[in-house]
Amino acid sequence: MNALFVLSHFLLALFVQSPQYDRAGKEPKPQPTVYIFLNTECPVCQQYTPRLADLYRRFRKSDVRFVGVYPLRTDLPQTIRQFHKLYQLPFAGQADPGARLARYFRAHVTPEVVLMAADGTVSYQGAIDDWYVSLGKHRPSPTQHFLRDALDALLAGQPVAVPRTDAVGCLIE
Repeated sequence: MNALFVLSHFLLALFVQSPQYDRAGKEPKPQPTVYIFLNTECPVCQQYTPRLADLYRRFRKSDVRFVGVYPLRTDLPQTIRQFHKLYQLPFAGQADPGARLARYFRAHVTPEVVLMAADGTVSYQGAIDDWYVSLGKHRPSPTQHFLRDALDALLAGQPVAVPRTDAVGCLIE
């Protein structure tokens, strides 16, 4: 068994509250996963919530798992639940104690995304799109949709054209 495949299952078990086995007792089918590093107090994260909810709805039928990951100590489970309810985020949100997952992926800001393929390899990491040019400055609308394009390519069995970008947002400290 591939070490990356085992790692992806370990990460899912550690950071996503989901059963390890389906109701028939079988292991779940590996699926692509989008880890979204978020911070409940970050204005950039707050402004991206409608786009994230739209991406989730677009790709949920393709069996893509979305997981909100909260690496800051101030983001307690109750705060995360309130954030998901307030901003109508339809996917799971988990605290990242000690920012272990953030450190593993070397995520530096929120929001930043990591797209992990079903085999455990990282297909894309960085910005959701190019809406934000710099902190406090964004375009009227994005011109490049990095995460959406990476998901489309991955699901089509094609290489991701842009596997890495720099995300703009609040520092993970």
